Amino acid sequence: MKDAYSQLIENIPKSPGIYQMLGPDGALLYVGKAKNLNARLRQYSDISKLPYNTRMMRMNVAKVDYTVTPTESDALILESHIIKTRNPKYNILMTDDKMYPFVALSSDEFPRMYKFRGKISQKKDVFGPYPSVAALHETIKLIQKVCRIRTCTNSYMNNRTRPCILAQIGRCSAPCKDANITTYNNNVKLARRILSGDTTSVVKELSHQMDNASASQDYEDAATIRDQIRALTETAARGKIGSRDISSIAGAQAQKFQNSFNELKEWLGIDFTDVCVFDNSHTGGDNPVGAVISFDKNGFVKSNYRHYKMDASDDIGMMKESVQKYSPLITPHSSLIIVDGGRAQWNAAKKSVPDANILAITKGAVRDGDESFIMPDGTKTKLPKDSNLHLFLRFVRDEAHRFAITFHKKQRKYHITKSALDDIDGIGAARRRALLRHFGSVALIADADIKTIARVPGISKSMAEKIYLYFHPTNH
Repeated sequence: MKDAYSQLIENIPKSPGIYQMLGPDGALLYVGKAKNLNARLRQYSDISKLPYNTRMMRMNVAKVDYTVTPTESDALILESHIIKTRNPKYNILMTDDKMYPFVALSSDEFPRMYKFRGKISQKKDVFGPYPSVAALHETIKLIQKVCRIRTCTNSYMNNRTRPCILAQIGRCSAPCKDANITTYNNNVKLARRILSGDTTSVVKELSHQMDNASASQDYEDAATIRDQIRALTETAARGKIGSRDISSIAGAQAQKFQNSFNELKEWLGIDFTDVCVFDNSHTGGDNPVGAVISFDKNGFVKSNYRHYKMDASDDIGMMKESVQKYSPLITPHSSLIIVDGGRAQWNAAKKSVPDANILAITKGAVRDGDESFIMPDGTKTKLPKDSNLHLFLRFVRDEAHRFAITFHKKQRKYHITKSALDDIDGIGAARRRALLRHFGSVALIADADIKTIARVPGISKSMAEKIYLYFHPTNH
């Protein structure tokens, strides 16, 4: 017998579109997009395999609505519109604006086309977002065919002695050698129009140019324009998101974060302008590191992110040391400090910055949504597990955890590599880099024979023997 959720999605089509999860009271819990609605919604069936936040949302679903769209790109546009206008509760995790890839044009003399997943506000000439990296690559390929815009970096272009393979196959106008800035800028203007979704008028103009070229018996030029038109019409038929949708998505993300920020202030009953979240990471006391992330009402402030190598190796000492090191960036009466830990971590932070407001996020015994909170006045409380504020605090705590873990792994990898190779007499920084660049890891160096090691630039046969004997002492 089918369960209630399976019955809700029984007649969902296998088409692209958006789906809306509704609660018992009809409130919109979540909106998502899918290339195949039926397949996507079936992924929610086994509730035991879902992440905590998704599981909480799924348990409250009483109805599923859907809207079929012509393409997945159209679904993305509709999804972003609904997020902006209806503010679904569980779309809080979509506040990360790195979710979808974009195309950008640089402001160089010969603008470069490139992809990125950064903050939209950081880029001036931005187009997208795209529903997948494959769709983005397809668009870049189209612009290369039609407009012949470079994709190489400035250093690569400036050091070319002759045009690269892209120029030879007609996908770049080779500004590195044949620099006609007027023609190039006209191609950039054409690229902007195409990336903005203005393909219809571009095709009309190109068709007119093709007719004129044919009338003048310039058949080679006419054939080139014909190929450009063909590439444009084939891509346009698949659907694409224009740059006009950027402001819609960015606005929805910013508003969502700002609402959560204001809700946090209201819940705590204090006023602040910025928040810093502390977390530490180590492996049995080895390679201890501290990490801090920062955010304000507009989102994460990456310029204020910090990570530190710790002298202390216990959780309490590390928290105290982290807060002390970061304290010059803390304004006690306008900053909120969030620490990942219990009463001991809260006390450590309070001793480091006595005048600051401190909130501790304490994991429960289950460690899966059972968090409690130590408030700035020292009292302990909880939030409903599925509340927007609870999800938001988990979200920023997890960002701090991600930042700390990433730095810890980097330090651990460096320590392992450094300790293994630096014990060998004659191995300095340059030779260590050469060995790792050639083999990729210490384990592969250890498995190599003398002849193979000696092939590394800068490693003589006698040095290769010394390295081999270090890893194989019984063979001496």
